[in-house]
Amino acid sequence: MNAVELDESRLSKNHRLVYDIVQEQGVGRHLPMAELYELARTRRPGIGFTTVYRALTRLRDMGLVAEIALPGADSAYYEAAAPPHAHFRCVECGTVSDVAFALPEDVLTEAAKRLGAEITGGSVSLQGRCARCGTATVSVN
Repeated sequence: MNAVELDESRLSKNHRLVYDIVQEQGVGRHLPMAELYELARTRRPGIGFTTVYRALTRLRDMGLVAEIALPGADSAYYEAAAPPHAHFRCVECGTVSDVAFALPEDVLTEAAKRLGAEITGGSVSLQGRCARCGTATVSVN
């Protein structure tokens, strides 16, 4: 049994439900809390919003789910845990996309040295207009 399987075996039924929903969506599918809650309610109608939120918090703390906070977004997004990558958020339509990019280790090492701190991780978020919104034309009638 690997570490993830061990952690999964310690999940309550509600935590397991939320974990399963996130895993089924897969990496690259970024779900806001409200959408996760609605998906959970379709499977377990009596589940509460706070229960789903607490499950996500625990799953994040266990490293089983990634929480993504993006500038300009109304709330955090959640996705299945994955290797480091960046995120792009369109300022027009709000679409969130994965970007195959991670901060190079030497950049983190140099930043840690300058700060006199231990850096345990980092994330990159980009924003702008996606291809669809960037090429959209506005027509005035």
